[in-house]
Amino acid sequence: MKMDNFQTNPLKLYIQDIFRAKRTEQNKYIYELFHLTFKNIMIHGVVTSIYNNYGTTTNFELSDATGSVQVYFDTTKSRKSMSDTVVKDLSHSFTIAHISGDERLPIIRTLHKSILSTKQDPIKFKDGEYVSVIGDIFVDEIKNTRMVSAYEVNITSVQSEIIWLEELKYLYEKYYIKR
Repeated sequence: MKMDNFQTNPLKLYIQDIFRAKRTEQNKYIYELFHLTFKNIMIHGVVTSIYNNYGTTTNFELSDATGSVQVYFDTTKSRKSMSDTVVKDLSHSFTIAHISGDERLPIIRTLHKSILSTKQDPIKFKDGEYVSVIGDIFVDEIKNTRMVSAYEVNITSVQSEIIWLEELKYLYEKYYIKR
C-alpha cells in the first residue's frame, strides 16, 4: 500500500469502531475498517471527564451510545491555533481602527475580543458538554490501549448529536456495511 492510498477526509465513526479498526501492516498510523483505509477520524459524544489539563493540553474521556475513548488534545497543534505574532498583528490593527474611527469598529472589536478569549482559554469545553472531535487513532504503548489524538475539538449540542447519530446510521447502512 502506498502512503497516499487512504481516505484523506476524516472517517465518521461510532466510538466502538475505534477499537474495531485494524492497523495496516504498512503503516501503524493508517487503519482499515469496512474495507476503507483511513488515517483521520471524526467522532461525536459527551465529555464524561477531563484530567491532566495544563492550559494548552488536556486529556478527556468522550462517550457515545457505543462506548468511551480517551482523547488527548494539544491546542497548539489545532488548526485554530494562532501564533503570538498573529495576535499582536490583530491587536495592532484593532488599535489603528479605533484611533482612525473606522465605522467597522464594533465588528472589529467583537472579532478581536473573540480571538483573544480563544487565545487565553483554548480549552473551552467542560464535563457534560457535547463535542465533535477530529483526530488520529493512536496506541498508548504504556497502557496498551487505543486513544485519539485530537487536533480539533468543537462544542456542539444535544440537537447536533441527534443529527450526527442519524447521519452515522445512514452512512453505516448505505455506505460502510454495504461495501
